[in-house]
Amino acid sequence: MNDTLSAITHNYAIYARSCSGAQAARHFSAFLECCYWTHHLIAHPMIEEVGSRVRATARVTATHLQRRLDGSINRWLVRGSYHDTFERRGSGWLIVRRDCFCLDADGDFESEGIKRYPELEWARRELLG
Repeated sequence: MNDTLSAITHNYAIYARSCSGAQAARHFSAFLECCYWTHHLIAHPMIEEVGSRVRATARVTATHLQRRLDGSINRWLVRGSYHDTFERRGSGWLIVRRDCFCLDADGDFESEGIKRYPELEWARRELLG
């Protein structure tokens, strides 16, 4: 995941906390390990040029499934928006800032009593056939 974030974000990209690309990868990895499945439905972005930068704003609905230790499933559904700032670096564009706004949520994200998935459980070859 660190290589992926490095390819699309600048080292000083800002997330929920101010952090570098490597720190962001650790934060996201720890969060995603708690999820059996995630699905982010992102609407078409509105894009505007602001000087030498580009801002993209899009609505998002994010579903997170977690498997509790007793086998039951927890669902956390979040609705909000992404606000990304891109900057041209060399021949490409990099995300230099991402702000996420959560307008509302159904359910709760659980960090205790859930199974952890350090690898993409749903993408395991033996499950895909």
